[in-house]
Amino acid sequence: MENSRIYRSTYPAPHIPTDISLSQFLSDYNPDAVASDKVILEDNWSDHSVTYGELRFRASQDAQGLRDFYNLNVGDVVAVSAPNSVDHVLLIHSVLWTGATLALLNFLSTEDDFLHYFTICRPKLVVIDPDLYGVVFKALRRVQSLAVPHIITIGGSRPNLRSYPSDLESHKALPVFDLSSSDNRNHTAVICFSSGTSGKPKGVELSHYNLIASLSGIRSTDPAFYNSDSRGVFFAPLCHIYGLNTVGLMGVWLGAYTMLMKRYSLDELLKLSSSFKANTLRIVPSIALAMAKEASLESYDLSSIKFIMCSGAVLQREVIATLQRKFNQAPIFQGYGMTETNIATLRSHEWSRVGSVGRLFANVQARIVDDDLNDVDEGQDGEMLVRGPTVFRRYLNDPTATSQTFHDGWMRTGDVLHFDGEGFLYLTDRKKDLIKYKGFQVSPSELEGILTSHPEVDEGAVCAVWDNNEGTEIPTAYVKLRHTVPTDIQGRVNMAIDIQTFVNTKVSSYKRLRGGVHVLEEIPKTASGKILKRLLLPARSGVIKSLPKL
Repeated sequence: MENSRIYRSTYPAPHIPTDISLSQFLSDYNPDAVASDKVILEDNWSDHSVTYGELRFRASQDAQGLRDFYNLNVGDVVAVSAPNSVDHVLLIHSVLWTGATLALLNFLSTEDDFLHYFTICRPKLVVIDPDLYGVVFKALRRVQSLAVPHIITIGGSRPNLRSYPSDLESHKALPVFDLSSSDNRNHTAVICFSSGTSGKPKGVELSHYNLIASLSGIRSTDPAFYNSDSRGVFFAPLCHIYGLNTVGLMGVWLGAYTMLMKRYSLDELLKLSSSFKANTLRIVPSIALAMAKEASLESYDLSSIKFIMCSGAVLQREVIATLQRKFNQAPIFQGYGMTETNIATLRSHEWSRVGSVGRLFANVQARIVDDDLNDVDEGQDGEMLVRGPTVFRRYLNDPTATSQTFHDGWMRTGDVLHFDGEGFLYLTDRKKDLIKYKGFQVSPSELEGILTSHPEVDEGAVCAVWDNNEGTEIPTAYVKLRHTVPTDIQGRVNMAIDIQTFVNTKVSSYKRLRGGVHVLEEIPKTASGKILKRLLLPARSGVIKSLPKL
């Protein structure tokens, strides 16, 4: 460690208090002196909205309702799975106000997905979209040693179930969760689930301290972009760290205006951005590519757009140039992070390099190391290790995974990056095999477990393949079949289709094998038996007859 090459953030380092809860922070600090009657959130499908002051008041009242009906206490887990809505954001803050821990679950999940989530987080209360009741109830019945928790709905009603917020109204206000005599680094505020190459999604514990550090650092990095004047339309799910940070927390703290969408539609996004004079556009690479290709983009009046933020992957230079031409040279800036790090790098609109993911986030330090965890020279590729106040506490109920992720206080990101001479970071490769499909995270090992359970599959692997038409990575499978399968081409084609259907019916829609199933004579491996996934990509167009063992 004495000879470590440590890179430090050049952004102002705000003080991160340790004696305050996230709800106290959001209530006590109003950096832009936003008026309490300013509308900050609105549903695009109804006239439902909430103001800056109303959200905080409603959170205190609804928190009292949650306490009265379900006796929520500090550390109790409330699992939430529903599309975006104003009420969803209100619920987030009501739960945090009680001191309970929020577990955010993808509303596209299957019964097996929910079983996995509930087994890890073991909720006391589950809040769901009414359409999810059947699959959620079945999953809860399968969780071992867990009394079936209370279930309520949000976004609609269901017979014999209470609905948030209408059935939990209280005329009293619960005092805000107070951590003035405690250490907020030891209190988990939110559990987000993140996929990894080691198996199914893990529960990432983010403390009150982590989230306060994230908010303070974002503001410190670029106050010209992150302020109460921001107006935008948002579609990314609140269960993802991107949605939670951007809208659920940052927008609420700063008093920025956000129009919420339940489902993504490019046409609807452009129409709303035009009609509400949005000055900020938050997108992901697949949507950036769609906009770059969209010939009718000029038919929308998007002259109000002043900033474009793209998260999820590095945009190609050609896409950046096309978008800037279509958006009157509006700056496009990107960041790098993961659920575990919250945000690790960010690009200020004043400092940018095409192809870079920015500079280190406020208060964040990094190292770039080789496979033996030795520091490499500036400009060389290596795995990035990070540490700082935004780095997560631990994986919930998984001490082994937690210990494997940290090395001498540094978190291993699993991603390959390099620094240039001015402190800008460039993402070269994803050391981990995690597939990112349109903002969703897909674990190859989870799909491989299902793939190889097919009775006719001898060996199998799943990789990320970039799809230019969709502008995203897509899960693609490679298999070696058992000898019982017919060897003629049509027989193999039929079996590949059968295997693809077999997997797709067992997973959420975003995890499906959109790249197909490719049949190989042999799966390429090292002498030790490790699959060489980099040699699988050329196999997409046909059958590989033989490959050397390396």
